[in-house]
Amino acid sequence: MGPEGDGWETAQVGLGMPVGELVAGLLCSVPEPVVRTGAYVLDPPFFGEGDVGRVAVCGVVNELAASGAEPRRLTLGIVLEAGLPMPLVRRLTDSVRHAADEAAVEIAAVDTRVVRAGEADRVFVTATALGVRHPGPPMDPRNIRPSDRLLVTGPLGSHAAHLLSLRHELGYEHLVPSDCAPLSGLLAQVLPHVRHARAVTEGGLARVLRSCAAGRGLTLRVDEVALPVQYEARIALGALGIDPLEAACAGCLCLFVPEERAAMVLSALHAHPYGRQAAVVGEVTADRTGEVQLRGADGEARPLGPPDAHAPVRLH
Repeated sequence: MGPEGDGWETAQVGLGMPVGELVAGLLCSVPEPVVRTGAYVLDPPFFGEGDVGRVAVCGVVNELAASGAEPRRLTLGIVLEAGLPMPLVRRLTDSVRHAADEAAVEIAAVDTRVVRAGEADRVFVTATALGVRHPGPPMDPRNIRPSDRLLVTGPLGSHAAHLLSLRHELGYEHLVPSDCAPLSGLLAQVLPHVRHARAVTEGGLARVLRSCAAGRGLTLRVDEVALPVQYEARIALGALGIDPLEAACAGCLCLFVPEERAAMVLSALHAHPYGRQAAVVGEVTADRTGEVQLRGADGEARPLGPPDAHAPVRLH
């Protein structure tokens, strides 16, 4: 799988099958290929047990899986700053390989470029995942129905809390690991029972819910007390004035599931290593407001306001 050796030397370009040939070959072999691409920049690009390479692989794989497809192959474009120590380059390439192995995808092509120091914040990664659509109805917000339950597959805001704690030297990064993980295998176990799925990334769960509510014209009601947020993550984010609902994740999906199947899906998620903190966090109502409502511990529901344009949560 992928290039041989301890790391991809920065002088090598176009390792593996050329991207054009890869896409052409996939188009010939399957009737309906699915492609997702993402560009990934992080500050800091190396953190805890992960880095921007792992985030790129997991991010694009999760986006593809949430569309209802099985990821098969992966291509990468990596921009490195001149002078980046080779141990960090090897750490990055090892991280990419391990994440791809975990996601059961083949690294089919890699392209690297070196730019002058100061032009790339050490490293940028662009990842493209190619896959085939699972049988059954496509993942689409139009599938969402009143009484459906909202599930999240893991804790909210941990990735943002980890990176921001590192950046601002808050000291919580040792207590709050990033949630970065490939979730295609997790989702495949419950996919037949899911009406719609979305990867929770930058903008957090709030961005996903706003988009789905507006697109479907239904009201999504979320129980604040049911949201799985690690205590230390809540403290770290609160110190920066960030709501966990608005904080980025790197290993969390939001699922819309029929009411009668929610318990079964939740049980299956809990049995998976990356789904142990999964939770039912809300429901879809028949109200045609197209808004998201938050129900507090007192039972009162209030609309989720618009994102704060003056205080965006940026991880780059």
